[in-house]
Amino acid sequence: MTEVAAQPGPGEERLDQLRAGGNLTDAEAAAWLVQVMADYHRQPVGWKVDVAVGRREGPERTRSVSVDGRLPQIVAGVMDQAQTLANTTRRPVKVIHGVDSKPEHFLRTLAEYGDGMGTFTSPVWVALPEPLSPDDERTTTPAFRGPAPAAE
Repeated sequence: MTEVAAQPGPGEERLDQLRAGGNLTDAEAAAWLVQVMADYHRQPVGWKVDVAVGRREGPERTRSVSVDGRLPQIVAGVMDQAQTLANTTRRPVKVIHGVDSKPEHFLRTLAEYGDGMGTFTSPVWVALPEPLSPDDERTTTPAFRGPAPAAE
């Protein structure tokens, strides 16, 4: 993650444009976008998620988390962490959800096991950094308030 922190991300004005519905150009995505791959696996009790975080060149950090719980709780946890990463790095974070390494299985699995998470329409989502507090430009407030708009 050192490389991500060392390169400047988009300015607050550009982030405001993105939050208002703007899209990243290919050059901006190559320079700024952080990618998170969340691969869920059914276990005898609960679910396991393998998470890889990186840029286009490949993952910079991989972590496996085993959780005995319901899929909606685990997905919400991944999205909370993605929002925290976006707020901390001040970069857009693209999250790709998959089941057994297949993003196309995510929506079907979520429909079966994810009570109350019907707002997902795509396995790909983008978390944008939340606006900085006007009182303190160094303050960020990570909080997942539901799925972000789907990314193409």
